[in-house]
Amino acid sequence: MRKCLVGIIVLLSGLWMPAAAQESNIYYGIGFTDGSIEVPGNGSRSLGTVAASIGTQITDRVGLELAFGAGSDEPGSIFSEPLMQYQAGLVRFSHAWNNKEVYLLFGHARLDVDSRLNPVHGGNAWGFGINLFGSKHTAINAHVLNMGAGALTSAGIGIQYFVGGLR
Repeated sequence: MRKCLVGIIVLLSGLWMPAAAQESNIYYGIGFTDGSIEVPGNGSRSLGTVAASIGTQITDRVGLELAFGAGSDEPGSIFSEPLMQYQAGLVRFSHAWNNKEVYLLFGHARLDVDSRLNPVHGGNAWGFGINLFGSKHTAINAHVLNMGAGALTSAGIGIQYFVGGLR
């Protein structure tokens, strides 16, 4: 799995280098989500999560994205002792019109979850979201991301910044 994530990072960095010579296709974002993790035999547990993403737009409608997050049931321990962390490599299919963008995400996620909650360590990931642009570069973002065959689902709100502007 580590080789897969390293490969995605190398691929994304190779796509970013030519973009630096022209108008940049890079975007990044940060947000807060309410994650719900399935606890086998005990329903689900809500986790506050801090999430970040970075990606590149390959074309007007297709991009590659890396998503990261950490969550806990106690706000003070999200960074110091999180109960859950994730990393995901995703393909992003989007459509933009009139300062709005909707998108679908598909890929694979690696989960590092406290073994008392769920033994799942990764799996397929999918999601969807919307960006509402206040300017050419900055958008309010709302999204849902499902990882590890439903082991972790998060719904959040945040900000995304498109360095070269929305394509």
